[in-house]
Amino acid sequence: MEMDMGRSRQFRTAFNFQLSRHIDLSFLTLKYLFFLTLVSILVSCQSVSSNYEERGDRYYKNGYYDDSLAEYLMAQKTRGITASLLRKIGKVYVMKGDFFQAKKYYDLYFNASNSRPNGEVVLDYLQIAVERAGAGDTTTMVHALEEILQIDPAYGLGKYFFDLGEYYFQLAEYHKAIAYFLRGLPLRVNEEGKAVFLYHLALSYEKLEDYSNAFLYFDQFINLYPNSPQADQARWHRGSCCYPLAQELFANGDADGALYYLNEIISGGQPQHIVDDAYLLRGDILLSQGRQGEARQAYSEVLKLNRYYWKEKIAEQARQRIQEIDLNTKIAK
Repeated sequence: MEMDMGRSRQFRTAFNFQLSRHIDLSFLTLKYLFFLTLVSILVSCQSVSSNYEERGDRYYKNGYYDDSLAEYLMAQKTRGITASLLRKIGKVYVMKGDFFQAKKYYDLYFNASNSRPNGEVVLDYLQIAVERAGAGDTTTMVHALEEILQIDPAYGLGKYFFDLGEYYFQLAEYHKAIAYFLRGLPLRVNEEGKAVFLYHLALSYEKLEDYSNAFLYFDQFINLYPNSPQADQARWHRGSCCYPLAQELFANGDADGALYYLNEIISGGQPQHIVDDAYLLRGDILLSQGRQGEARQAYSEVLKLNRYYWKEKIAEQARQRIQEIDLNTKIAK
């Protein structure tokens, strides 16, 4: 009996040893399986992320832009941001006509360390500009065109320079309007359109009180497009620019230059409300040169043109000048 009990104890000891060994092996096996599962998941995530982008590429190629965008955004969420992915998302927004979202991703693209500025982004913005122009969305068109110039300031926008000029002209941002009109003027465009742009360029200079350039472009407009519907208005504005130019030149000692601009007003008869001012200033200039006879004639024209009650002060000045000239002439005799 004692022998049987000893054998039983030996058996239990051996069993417990085998069980313990089995448990240790099972634990190691579980750890190994867990490791393999984790690696598999990580590999699977990378594969899924890659699949998101690949599916996005396929959807984009087939014109399914909403589906393409969804796949790209999932790829971004699972894998993180890359310059290539930012570029693709921006391109999708281009195709969807969403300029502001496209710009957001393109800005991120250009700020990415591994980005490469290239002509494709410029073409994307140009595509937006063309599409938005066709849809009547001028503001977005302008934003897209100016993004192009931010990327490549020397880029030739062709007729779109005039669109930019007109946009800012209507907003009364004349400095910007002038800059764009000047870049467009050397281009070959239809004559009727170019006439309007040249006229608006001259008006922009006049609004900024740059009368010298305004006169130059009004004069150019009249010579190039004498039969334009705006020709008479251009003559009026050209004359209007002449008077402050004459005042400035006379004040700076250039009497002959001042007389040139005054003669432009007098010979053209425009603007009518300052013709008598032009004659008065002409008389003053001639009088300063000792040409009393010609000065008296100019002052006499002021009296003939005294058609407006608010100009009575000018007429009175002309009478006084004539009296002074007559008195000096009498004394000289």
